[in-house]
Amino acid sequence: MKLFAKYCYISDQQFVADLLADDEKALECLLYDRFRRLLRFNAMKAAPNVPLDDLVQEFYLYLHADGWARLRRYDPDLPFDRWLSVVSYRFFKDFSLQMIDSRRQIPITNLEDQELLNAGTTQMTHIMMDIQQGLAQLEPPRDRAILTALLLRDEEPQAVADRFQVTVDNLYNIKRRALARLIQKHSSTIMD
Repeated sequence: MKLFAKYCYISDQQFVADLLADDEKALECLLYDRFRRLLRFNAMKAAPNVPLDDLVQEFYLYLHADGWARLRRYDPDLPFDRWLSVVSYRFFKDFSLQMIDSRRQIPITNLEDQELLNAGTTQMTHIMMDIQQGLAQLEPPRDRAILTALLLRDEEPQAVADRFQVTVDNLYNIKRRALARLIQKHSSTIMD
């Protein structure tokens, strides 16, 4: 078993130079030893809903990108820990906002918005249950499976056509006829 001496450096400039040289001990110091608490604290403060280890790894990838391009802009007149704190906090905040944007999560601002959201969700649930119930009664099973794949699972038409060994054009004909039967059956049950 090898025991490694704890990494230490004389100056911030030496530490940055070691990072730029991809020194493993300097990387360990950055991610797991000396600066670990700083990075995790900033991650938790800037993006509380994202796993900390994921954020720290994303930050490492950000720093390491393009041959440590961001680290090469480090100003040696500043203490490295302050520079790292500012850069990491900004990164974590931006990363968190990008995740929210990518999920299209819009904060609900008031009670009316929440009520509208709940009503829409309830209505959508009832619609999906009606569709699933109608599809369960559709014959033949192949038509039911095709409509389920295309409408509920949003599968690619070519993949569905390949699975059922039909052409895409024929698949659309099957879909059109099955939907017409489903609508006709549903309309007749409403009238009764």
